[in-house]
Amino acid sequence: MAGELENLDQPPQDGPEPEPGPDPDAPYVADKRGIVRVIKHAKGTSETVLANFQAFITGDVVVDDGAEKRRVYEITGTLKGRSRTFRVPADRFTTMNWPAAELGAGAIVSAGMGNKDHCRAAIQYLSGEVPERHVYAHTGWRELPGGHGYLTASGAITAQGLDESVTVDLGPLGGYELPAPGDGDALAAAVKASLRVLTVAPDRVTVPLLGAVHRAPLPLPADCTVWLYGRTGTLKTALCALAQQHFGETLDAYHLPGNWTSTANMLELQAFTLDGALLVVDDYSPDHSAFDARKRAGAADRLIRGAANHSGRGRLRPDATMRPPRPARAQILTSAEDLPPAGVSLRARTMVCEVAQGMVDLRALTATQTAADSGQLALAMSGYVRWLAAQFPGQPGKVPALPDMLKQRQAELRDWARAGGHPRVALNIASLALGWDMWLLYAEAAGAITVGEREQLWPRALRALCDLGVGQARYQRDADPVSAYLRGLVALIAAGRAHLASPAGGCPAEPARWGWQWREYGVNGIYSPQGERVGWVDGADVYLNPDAAYKAAREFTEKSGVLLGVSKSALHDDLAERGLLASTEGTGHHTVRRDLDGQRSRRVLHLSAYTFEHAADF
Repeated sequence: MAGELENLDQPPQDGPEPEPGPDPDAPYVADKRGIVRVIKHAKGTSETVLANFQAFITGDVVVDDGAEKRRVYEITGTLKGRSRTFRVPADRFTTMNWPAAELGAGAIVSAGMGNKDHCRAAIQYLSGEVPERHVYAHTGWRELPGGHGYLTASGAITAQGLDESVTVDLGPLGGYELPAPGDGDALAAAVKASLRVLTVAPDRVTVPLLGAVHRAPLPLPADCTVWLYGRTGTLKTALCALAQQHFGETLDAYHLPGNWTSTANMLELQAFTLDGALLVVDDYSPDHSAFDARKRAGAADRLIRGAANHSGRGRLRPDATMRPPRPARAQILTSAEDLPPAGVSLRARTMVCEVAQGMVDLRALTATQTAADSGQLALAMSGYVRWLAAQFPGQPGKVPALPDMLKQRQAELRDWARAGGHPRVALNIASLALGWDMWLLYAEAAGAITVGEREQLWPRALRALCDLGVGQARYQRDADPVSAYLRGLVALIAAGRAHLASPAGGCPAEPARWGWQWREYGVNGIYSPQGERVGWVDGADVYLNPDAAYKAAREFTEKSGVLLGVSKSALHDDLAERGLLASTEGTGHHTVRRDLDGQRSRRVLHLSAYTFEHAADF
């Protein structure tokens, strides 16, 4: 089933009036007048027209989104000989405020005490026995009567193939639709077409890109976001579309499911609905205003952090009872003209892949796009999830169930990455490597590659991920609040927008080094301070005014597109924990007391001049 859950959006059609449900004892009838209440009394009967239309519940649908179930009614309504089918949530049905919205302004429920209640009861009585159906409203793995199945808009893919009897309604995300898995040469050709994505760009781009594709359907929560970063015209969106079309041939560059112009709530709901699937969020671009930048950064932080932490916001029902959380369950892939929002914890959850001009092979891209549009990439994915479904039970006493096996294997890869010198990004490397590990085993089983080819591709993928991991330290350092704070102050001084003074408040030694500019007055001259005073320098020691320095650095970093992201006290804690403060009082204060600028016992942050000036190293 496709279409929105609230409304099937079918135009009114002329047709025969529906037959009333079988309940001869009901005190209601449906005829040409509409819905009529029949009242029996001692002198006979009397009738009251409750509504000028007929309506029958034709389906009782339980919608299951993986967190909770809700009930909606499929209703066929007839007004003036024209019938329409639509859906109404069960809790909205009882209010009887839907007839005009669904059938038009001509649909009238008669005025009078209790007529709405009688009309609602009449529809239920006259509908008779209504068949109940179970509809899933998400992708990904569910345990079904015949074993585990992977849900897409086409049904459930199990170890036996596509089960179309399982109904999945994804609404606007109906493009997530995998075909029936193929076999033999057709499946092998599809898997080879997917692997040819490696030829479109260098491994440092295509390996993490395909790693996200391979990792997405594994029954283990995703751990990191892949962030394709580059200037306009580098074909980032085209690369993301190739990845996305593994989950539906119609999900091309013009029909990507997510965009950073969407609200944070929308992105969070999409990431929850697309359990075990890839969600491309396109076009993270620099904003023209600080407000827009903060808003977009907040949406990115919420989505990426939620996906990595597997956590969702707490919510309440209207009656103040708690609703189950809806955490992001998709594997996130995004294209961007800017780096992820600053913040060490956020960037630690992303693998940034830079795409440069001319990096994409246009001929290879065109060939792979043709394969994607013909459904080959989706066919390869369909075979993959069927193969995974067959691995789900494991072998008691020999091989653990698939989720447990994957968890153990990822831990092994993480430890391997740490031992190889990638402690900060070990989990990200392991997560994407796990996807490659499973896909290559599947490709061999499908007859697309030989054992020897798998043994060549596996170290190639690991090498590309490790090489990429080396570069992540730079992005994380740039997002580090301590580094951003110190670099911001150094940049302000270098630009003549802030300065340090001598302990007495005058011109320090080496004034040009500390934000003072020489100004000539006739035959003489003088050094003048530039911008705001953020501290003092005394030989090899720098004393920062805690309030002025924090305010100046925060404003500078925000204007540069980097959010400092920590409070002043938290920043001072970080400086102390890293041993960057030259001295403290040792009484719980990270500041020291100094007589400076004519004020006794002024509280300041004490750093060495070397530490202050070499901010990029910290």
